[in-house]
Amino acid sequence: MPIYEYVCQECNHAFEHLARSMNTPERTQCPACGSGKVERQMSVFAARQGGGNTCALAPGGPCCQQCPGAASGHCPM
Repeated sequence: MPIYEYVCQECNHAFEHLARSMNTPERTQCPACGSGKVERQMSVFAARQGGGNTCALAPGGPCCQQCPGAASGHCPM
């Protein structure tokens, strides 16, 4: 089952939704306000290959928030 990321167009709440099927469209509602006006987002993920800069792959992600080199864009992770 795929997990999709959404942002509510009414209250700007970001959330994830576990879909039961990739082939059957589901009506997704915002868990914060109940609105059906949600927009599916592009999921960002990072794959580390040979010590590359993961901050460049997912800027602002969990890596960058903890990374000592994040401000300069050079993540040692």
